[in-house]
Amino acid sequence: MADDKEADNTERPWQGRLVAAGLGTGLAELSAGWQRRVWSRRAANWHRHPPTGLAGVTSAVIGAAAVRPGEAVVDLGCGTGQVSIPLALRGAEVLAVDVSPAMTDLLRAEARSRGLTSLTVVTLPAERLVLPPASVDLVVTSYALHHVRDADKARLVRAAYCWLRPGGRLVIADMMLGRGGSARDREIIRAKLGALARKGPGGWWRIAKNVVRYLLRIQERPISMAAWSGLLETAGFTTVAASSIVAEAGLVTGRRPAAPADAVAARTREAAAGHV
Repeated sequence: MADDKEADNTERPWQGRLVAAGLGTGLAELSAGWQRRVWSRRAANWHRHPPTGLAGVTSAVIGAAAVRPGEAVVDLGCGTGQVSIPLALRGAEVLAVDVSPAMTDLLRAEARSRGLTSLTVVTLPAERLVLPPASVDLVVTSYALHHVRDADKARLVRAAYCWLRPGGRLVIADMMLGRGGSARDREIIRAKLGALARKGPGGWWRIAKNVVRYLLRIQERPISMAAWSGLLETAGFTTVAASSIVAEAGLVTGRRPAAPADAVAARTREAAAGHV
């Protein structure tokens, strides 16, 4: 189920140990199903014509990742590999995870064309991924988690803490926007509304659609940089840092601290019991 279609005989840090967990609720299943359908329709166009500004976000993620050759990396919501491929080219062993079969098929083809054998691709909702505790060095995600429910955002941050070895890093780049409670929120909202309004009737229609989706949290469920920072701190990450990238894009990073052996053992027992 979780094996890469292009798997070779090279041992991977996660080889033979990947598990898919149940999503748990009907709402979570519906959310994952919606993501699968939408991104499968968008895959080819996304691959050929990435959104304006995505290059800056990708560059920020790769810079913050500071990956080293041989490190085990998980890319959640990998899409067609905008982050996974550069990290693999830098010598990392990358597990790329995405809900869309169309996206992962394109990524496999791209990896094959580049001769990348250090990239394992899995078609799976990020919310369902289960890895052994303390088995990876870096978890990254770029413009993917604003599509998942807030409860799943928190669960994934806690899971990433358990997957990471002591000293491991979590890097999250995403649409980071609250509902107007901060000066940054209001500035971004004003700029977006102004840009769309200047487009005439077509822009006004997009404003109406976006207002409904934003207020009802349909399809897109962004949270602020402060909220993301809080999730990391609550999970136990230290040296948590947040910064803006461009427009509504933000970057939040954290590190799992080196912990005494008894604390690591306790976390391992919790993960094995499913309390992550």
